Amino acid sequence: MCPAAPRTTPPPAPPPAPPVPTVGVEEEFFLLHPDGSTAAVAPQVLGDLPVGRRFQAEWMQFQIESATGVCTDLGALAAEMTAGRRAVARAAAARGAEMISSGTAPFRSSGPGAHTEDDRYQRIRDRFPGLADEVVACGAHVHVGVPSRATGVETLNRVRGWLPLLLALSGNSPMWDGGDSGWESYRHKVFSRWPTARVAPWCRDPDAYDAALAECIAAEAVDAGSVYWYARLSPRFPTVEFRIADTGLTVADTLLQAALCRAMVATAIAEAAAHQPVVVVPEAVLEDSLVGAARYGLGTLLVDPRTGVLAPGPAVLYRLVEHLRPALLAAGDWTTVAQLVTQRRTQKSGSARQRALRKRLDHVGFVAALAAASVPGDPGPVGAAYAGGPVAGIGHDEEDGR
Repeated sequence: MCPAAPRTTPPPAPPPAPPVPTVGVEEEFFLLHPDGSTAAVAPQVLGDLPVGRRFQAEWMQFQIESATGVCTDLGALAAEMTAGRRAVARAAAARGAEMISSGTAPFRSSGPGAHTEDDRYQRIRDRFPGLADEVVACGAHVHVGVPSRATGVETLNRVRGWLPLLLALSGNSPMWDGGDSGWESYRHKVFSRWPTARVAPWCRDPDAYDAALAECIAAEAVDAGSVYWYARLSPRFPTVEFRIADTGLTVADTLLQAALCRAMVATAIAEAAAHQPVVVVPEAVLEDSLVGAARYGLGTLLVDPRTGVLAPGPAVLYRLVEHLRPALLAAGDWTTVAQLVTQRRTQKSGSARQRALRKRLDHVGFVAALAAASVPGDPGPVGAAYAGGPVAGIGHDEEDGR
């Protein structure tokens, strides 16, 4: 009689990967006359836009916002951003204006402007007189879904160290008052004048977060929406909201931000579930790194939040993408992100592209060229094949980062 085969216990299954978070984007744009002066036609443009689309007024009547829906893949997100930009551009053109995707309005002179009539905006203007006319900028806000506020607070603690890199990648606001500011993101310099525009404090749980938020509202804001932390829990949606980036010159620029933000959140959730420690980067170090990122983009030393020390911007970008590789692969985003990063390193920043255009064009030609760059003819390389290993064009020793 043959002995019974030994019983074997199958190896334990690996822990399931966290669900791929949802993602959505809000993009703010300027409306300009062909000569570069601001065109206060947003109320009319909004009235002309398709009913049911997600468009809304912004701080000034020469600004407008286009938002996507809640998306699960980058292809759908790119398509929605593309459709939104095209719709705004068409409606603006019908009113004699150009839609410009830039963090600052290149030729706008500081001073009183055409404010959007809104009770909440008026309360903010009353609380901070003068800032409404001086702090005029356009950003891209990325919303990434989280399952709970507790998860959101833990995520904020883990992603805050990457904010300087996200800012460095996004630089698209070199012009101010008709001249070159010398900054990659002059928007950040301008926007940081708001008393609540800063890195959110490290909070141990939602109660601590709510206490910090309430203290900030009492001292420096009118409501939760006017607490402009660079990454925060959204006051309206169950999301972590990244608010650090300039609005991208192209859909591809903003899409890269969205993809990285989503992967950061997914990675943070997985690391928290595995009880992995996190390096706490002091707020003073983060603020200094943010200033460098706004001034020089990737062409400076940025904090590496995994070590807490400074490293060349391109090296920090390389390390981030490799750090996010599991989350990017799980979401099906690795191919797209690898191509978008390579494209960003090849084409340089939005600010570099703006400077190149301005160098050879007059006011009218420059505005027309910016408008053309802002309205895509194609959503970009989403889903295209990527042949290569580590992200092409990025190495640890590169220092020319713009």
